[in-house]
Amino acid sequence: MTQVPILALLAVTPLLITSCDSEGPTAPGPGSGDCPAGQWAADSYGYRTWRHDCEPYVSEHFTVYSDGSSTEAKDTLARLAEGVFSELAAEFLIASEAELGFTPGYTYYIYAQKNITPKVAEGYRHGFLIEAVDSPERPTRHSGVYRYLMRHELTHVFQFSLIDCPGNGAWPYWLDIWFSEGQAVVVGGAYTKPTLQQFRTWFTDPTHIVPVRIQRRPDFPDIDRMGEYYQMFALTYAYLVDTTSGHGASMADLRNLFQYMKEGDTFHDAFQRALGISVASLEENYMDIMEEYLGG
Repeated sequence: MTQVPILALLAVTPLLITSCDSEGPTAPGPGSGDCPAGQWAADSYGYRTWRHDCEPYVSEHFTVYSDGSSTEAKDTLARLAEGVFSELAAEFLIASEAELGFTPGYTYYIYAQKNITPKVAEGYRHGFLIEAVDSPERPTRHSGVYRYLMRHELTHVFQFSLIDCPGNGAWPYWLDIWFSEGQAVVVGGAYTKPTLQQFRTWFTDPTHIVPVRIQRRPDFPDIDRMGEYYQMFALTYAYLVDTTSGHGASMADLRNLFQYMKEGDTFHDAFQRALGISVASLEENYMDIMEEYLGG
């Protein structure tokens, strides 16, 4: 997996922090007439007013919509997405597609942005948004960044699916930001474990706070600087799943966390049940835990 610094990624394509709600949209459809906005608009509370070109491209697990991407480019994107889907299904221990909410005729969606600007990468309950492979800017992008973005956003889609979270919204029905983004960065392949000195240097900025305190968007001290936290989110998640010198949680433990939330637990309750540690304890002892983890 190509390792790409997260700050460089954020400079390339904005990422959206997602959440879930008790009301959600239905599966995507191809549209009709002038092909109005579809599933992505409902997933994002309708602030995406994009139309599509009336030529959705359907693969086994995805329907690709676009504002003008060619059939060949949609096919290329769908093939890439199918490969990533298979990878993540194995990593998340998916035994049956039904665990992700798949039923006959249902697919995730991808909206491939060709001419829309600025390009965004966002993951939701039923699919994700990403730059088209034939967009005018695409040839200048590093291939590792594109693959990272796809794995990152599809991780969010899997999170939604495994919790069976139907839309987007707020507490208590969604993962804490530090966890959802930390997992997406690590699974995406953009995490590099910092040295102890780098960790300490990061906290010399008086505006930086313990990342576990960032549970919802308003918790960021400065929303315009949220990208500075992504590697710290990833460090925290990496510690939790490090079976050598970290907390040692397995993917089976994380699947239990998702299942407990699906059954009605809040993230904090599910986290403690599944991982045997409370979010409050992790936050309170964060500096000591990470100092020891990084070799202090």
